[in-house]
Amino acid sequence: MGNKRRTLRCAGCIAALMLLMCISVAAADANVAGAWNVKVSGQAGSADQKIDLKQDGNKISGTFKGPRQSGTIDGTVDGNNIKFRVKAFVPMDYVGTVDGATMKGTLTGRGKTGDWTASRAK
Repeated sequence: MGNKRRTLRCAGCIAALMLLMCISVAAADANVAGAWNVKVSGQAGSADQKIDLKQDGNKISGTFKGPRQSGTIDGTVDGNNIKFRVKAFVPMDYVGTVDGATMKGTLTGRGKTGDWTASRAK
């Protein structure tokens, strides 16, 4: 009976450790720090943009440069989800997902919507 109890206790400990490992892996925020080339298209037309992001945990900040304006960025990363606001003459909100060296999502600004994709600058 003692061996059976010890085996069950070890199995319970192993299961708990595996659960903790899965939670910590799932909770890791994507690394988005660095320079990105962004392409947008939508109701207002299409454009190439550049963003440079800094990351502190799940908070992101940085700079934005588009063909007609530039500004600053504030936002968050939650797992592989990213959300940020470009503070410029025409503020824009970006929401999307991160997949390694690429991102994609939707944006809104001045009542118009569009799609965006980004790839890490090389």
